[in-house]
Amino acid sequence: MSQPLRGALPSVRQSNTVADLGLSHHDRSVQPAWTVRRARPYERPADQPVVMRRSYDIQWLAANGDIRDAALSAPALPVFEAAFNAFARGALIPTTMGLVAIEDLLPGDQVETVEGDVQTVDWIGSMQIDTGGTRAQDAKPERLYRITADTFGLGRPAPDLILGAGARYLYRAHALKSYLGTAQALAPVPSLVDGVSVIEVTPMSSVRSYHIGLSQHRLIRVNGVALESYHPGTTASGQLPNALRAQFMALFPHLDGLGAFGAMSYPRLSPTDLIMLDNA
Repeated sequence: MSQPLRGALPSVRQSNTVADLGLSHHDRSVQPAWTVRRARPYERPADQPVVMRRSYDIQWLAANGDIRDAALSAPALPVFEAAFNAFARGALIPTTMGLVAIEDLLPGDQVETVEGDVQTVDWIGSMQIDTGGTRAQDAKPERLYRITADTFGLGRPAPDLILGAGARYLYRAHALKSYLGTAQALAPVPSLVDGVSVIEVTPMSSVRSYHIGLSQHRLIRVNGVALESYHPGTTASGQLPNALRAQFMALFPHLDGLGAFGAMSYPRLSPTDLIMLDNA
């Protein structure tokens, strides 16, 4: 059972006041020399696409050590969704107190990393997987990815591990050295699908997915498989123009900008990069 949140933020209702413009009560017969024109309602340009929205849940560690939470509506765009769609319910996270299911993890918990250090959980994001493709126009049902036990060796994973499209694993190949200057990089989990050991699945009912942000970008051995903690990546700035960036950063109230995510521990590979490496 999940632990109760400590120090949850109360809801705040903001009200707007509108000044009424009219005649002086001293002389209602005097006509003003000017008139007030009502502003025309905003009309979206025909070439500007409609951006659908979805609900995202966040928990974070406040500066005073309190755990706070919020449910926010934000664009249903991949750059947003990737922050909430890495680990399915039941994924086991190694902490200094032992293995903890992702749904029971709390900000402030101490996570043991593949690199050998301990990092504080600063932020946890979660969302409901869209099993019906209703989150946006022409959207497809969101998929999950089941990695069967011992796919990468004994206990890797153990037991079966279910991940979302936002998860990235540590890819090792000597060919990477000439490509990136390192033999290790992060690759998207969907690229592993082979229909046997790694299977794409569409949930039949509502499922919640999660991601976690640590004080620094690290690898976490989830069910025995090395997967990255959340980081928006080096391309996030180009994907988030000013209006979108403000909405994106609202999901990370403990940070003051994209630069606050810090440096990435490993470079990333795209699906196209993986195809090029396979053909090299």
